[in-house]
Amino acid sequence: MYLKWRDRLFSTFLLLILGPTIFICFLFYDQAKEAVFELYKTNMDADIGLVDERLLSLFQSIQKDTDELAIRLTVRMTGEPSFVEGNKNGIRREWPSQEQAVQNLFERFSHKQNVVGNIVFLGEDGRVFSLREDKSWSADNQFMEREHWGTGESRVDFLTKREREEYPKSFFLEKRLESSNPRSTGLLLVEIDLDKLTDWVRTYVVPKEYGMMVLSPSRTIMIHTDKAMIGSHVSGLPHYELMRNQWEQSNEKGLFSLLIQGKDIYVYREVSEKSGGAYFEWLPREGINERLQRLNLIFFFTLFIVVLFACYVAHRLSKWIGEPIYSLVSATDSLLKGDFSIRVPIQGMKEITLLENKFNTMAEQMHSLITRERVYSQQSLDQIVRSFYLAVEMKDPYTAGHTERVTHYALIIYDYLQQQEQLAVSRNDLRYAGLMHDIGKVAIPDHVLLKTGKLSPDEYECMKTHSIISGKIVEQIENLSHISPGVRHHHERWDGKGYPDQLKGEEIPLIGRILAVADTFDAMTSTRSYRKAMSANEAYEEILRCQETQFDPSIVSIFKKAFEDGAIQITQSADCKGRVSKDREIS
Repeated sequence: MYLKWRDRLFSTFLLLILGPTIFICFLFYDQAKEAVFELYKTNMDADIGLVDERLLSLFQSIQKDTDELAIRLTVRMTGEPSFVEGNKNGIRREWPSQEQAVQNLFERFSHKQNVVGNIVFLGEDGRVFSLREDKSWSADNQFMEREHWGTGESRVDFLTKREREEYPKSFFLEKRLESSNPRSTGLLLVEIDLDKLTDWVRTYVVPKEYGMMVLSPSRTIMIHTDKAMIGSHVSGLPHYELMRNQWEQSNEKGLFSLLIQGKDIYVYREVSEKSGGAYFEWLPREGINERLQRLNLIFFFTLFIVVLFACYVAHRLSKWIGEPIYSLVSATDSLLKGDFSIRVPIQGMKEITLLENKFNTMAEQMHSLITRERVYSQQSLDQIVRSFYLAVEMKDPYTAGHTERVTHYALIIYDYLQQQEQLAVSRNDLRYAGLMHDIGKVAIPDHVLLKTGKLSPDEYECMKTHSIISGKIVEQIENLSHISPGVRHHHERWDGKGYPDQLKGEEIPLIGRILAVADTFDAMTSTRSYRKAMSANEAYEEILRCQETQFDPSIVSIFKKAFEDGAIQITQSADCKGRVSKDREIS
């Protein structure tokens, strides 16, 4: 009962400590998650701002380089012949191929800018110069559509080709070449390869695990993680209808989530005031969860420490309050079981220590009283047992000496038992059983008990009744009634051929099996009127021979060890009335 109360006390303290603590931990965890999402949002905003700035700077840089290229191209196409180094004659004048000169200019420009694809000059005289061969170009390209990037002085204009069925993968920067020479008048176009532009952004600006899409002011997809979408209008996206409100909303920036093909995706949207382009950057929820894993690890580790600490504090509190009470309850149980030596430590609160002192005083008085009563009871029982076997001694002096020797041998065997076997019977019980095992001989007629010759069959049957009588006498003594089976059956045999009840094996009580070996050993080493005593070794060999028939083999093996150690020695005198010597007193 008190164990349940102790558990309830511990649980109460644990809940009082752990409940608010866990609540605070989860509250902080939710705030930490919000902080992670806010950090994600801040990073997206910073990435988009950086991409917008880089793109505008890149386009302006290419536009500037295009203007310079146009000047060089005009000079090259209208200039005088250049001086070149000859193989043998030193410096010489030479008119190089005009096409080769333009090709060299275009190649140097292309190497300078990573995102530049083709470079084309469309002359008004119908000539077409191209860095890479492209037969789709002609001098009257009226299929070009205009696109722009940026506002005010930072604005950059593009042209796009719309004559093909597939999406246009390029934007073109244009520069008009004006000259008095018709051969150098025309339109210079520098291609911005959108695939290369996407690679450039993904390599140098945006982390690769993020997804990104950039729309031009006309909502053409300029940059997309999936390159198949580049060049198309935003309405061509597979999930356009799900996100239509986001595409068509105002220029406000913000974070929203989409469920696409079972995947939860977080998208950050922003429309740039500088360029007019719309930026979208996204990351699947798993990607954010990966960033939360470390937070989860820290949280659960902290929670584990908190739980351990709460358990420790609750345990200490419950122990401080409950342990003195538990000690008193446990000590009371021990008193009820007869352990009057129990004392409780003085600990706990003042009120409890007062109760503990009172308990110890009461237990001390009870212990003194019970100890005194036990001594008196033990002395009385010893006197009763001594009176019984002295009565037998008065009738048959041999029996008295025999009783003491058998008890002595039995106690030696007991001392050699394993500790677990000793738990089955106490040493004191075996001592009393040994002293009382032949007490029934007081009821045997003198002409049978004191006969000097060999007993007749009828006399032997009469003599065999002494074990039954001994058991009944012991059974009448209240404090010894529990050992009466051992006394009654000390003449049973292991093979079931003994008396009085023909018990066999472990059906025979342990006391009876020990007394059987001790009784037989003393009988064989004692001189009778009809035979001489055997020597100790002869009796020892006979005991070994009769194991598994007359005696318990395990008891015989213990007897053997005791005998070989010299613990068992013959103690009777030649006249068969010997007592146990003073140094072998039965106790």
